[in-house]
Amino acid sequence: MITKILVTLGVIMACMWMLSARGKPELREVRNPALERKKKYMRNFALAFMIVMVVAAGVMIYLEVDARSAVVTVHVINTQSGVKKTYRAMKNEIHGDGFTTLDGVQVFVAGIERIEIETR
Repeated sequence: MITKILVTLGVIMACMWMLSARGKPELREVRNPALERKKKYMRNFALAFMIVMVVAAGVMIYLEVDARSAVVTVHVINTQSGVKKTYRAMKNEIHGDGFTTLDGVQVFVAGIERIEIETR
């Protein structure tokens, strides 16, 4: 019995909710030309700002990739004997324990050796 009452109340509440949620006719509003102009300027400013930011990010990425892929001269110096060997390698191929030359030779640096990188 109580279930019938609860279901009936639930249906009534759902109908009231549906009727209140239904769109009401909107009144026609008068547009303020100054406000419309201001919105247009702000939209154009935001668009120009986004374009400048995208271009700046692109330039920064290009410069970073260009700097990483630069060809540098690598000097490997033995600290005990002072013997100096010179190689040419890409900057992004140089790591703490060695590097790969432009010829594809992998050079591993010993603990007593030091690396000097010469950029041009």
